[in-house]
Amino acid sequence: MKKIILTFASALVIAAGISSCGNKGGNDAASGENAALADSLTTALGNFAGAQSAMSFNQARFQGDSARFAKMDKKDFLRGLKEVLDADTNKLAYYEGLSMGLQLVSPMMGLSNDADIKVSPDKLYKAFEEVFMKDSVGDMGEYYANYQKLMQQAQQVMMKKQEAKLAEEPQAKANLADGQRYAEKMVKEGYQKTSTGLVYKIENPGTGAKATDADMVTVAYEGKLVNGTVFDANSDATFSPTQVVPGFGEALKMLGVGGKMIAVIPADLGYGLQAPKQIGPNSTLIFTIEVKAIKPSAQAAK
Repeated sequence: MKKIILTFASALVIAAGISSCGNKGGNDAASGENAALADSLTTALGNFAGAQSAMSFNQARFQGDSARFAKMDKKDFLRGLKEVLDADTNKLAYYEGLSMGLQLVSPMMGLSNDADIKVSPDKLYKAFEEVFMKDSVGDMGEYYANYQKLMQQAQQVMMKKQEAKLAEEPQAKANLADGQRYAEKMVKEGYQKTSTGLVYKIENPGTGAKATDADMVTVAYEGKLVNGTVFDANSDATFSPTQVVPGFGEALKMLGVGGKMIAVIPADLGYGLQAPKQIGPNSTLIFTIEVKAIKPSAQAAK
């Protein structure tokens, strides 16, 4: 909605500019040309803004939260538009306030619906008024930093809520159970298990020093799911153990150059509930990993 409002505000400014130009001195022919341009430009601007708004309106209604947009009606939208276009220019500040209010409604509704964090309209208004009415707002960076810090906390709450919902989905439960059974089977067949839950079998430990978090490691690998589906493979990839999922990083640090292993990575050391679509939520990952080279941190920095 923010973009739409700004478009309409621009329309008012352009229309006002055209009107003022037409009222200034000049010959009748020039005035007539300006009037014709104003008519054409007004129609074009209205058509363009209407098309853009219709697209945004429909996307918000059909792709957004159904409960949130269920009561949205185009006729109500048009009434609001008409009120702004017919506004007394002496009251433009009032309509700017309406615009700001609409911009603040969106995050309020998002926090309420997505994170169950209820924002009080009265408290929000008072906090806005307190700073808005000051002669000097002070350090904008301080306001922004505080807002960003709290929004990060809110996003964590949102993520936990989303993950709790995802965890109850049948596919996530099935993937988790399948992965646990597979890992238990591998342990019975002689695989080792770390304190973190990584299950592995080292076929060749390699030579020289093992990789550290600061090193860059070149590997050949293949990743598959417990049903045998290969979801990723690369014969020459380079990254540090910190740039991959935790289970893969842990496995890399067990090998020297030439080392090879099979790592069974449980969901909580892999992509978890936020896994890509081709992998699926709570999937266990099985990687065959071969270390081709290790570039120590001192060399990697050069």
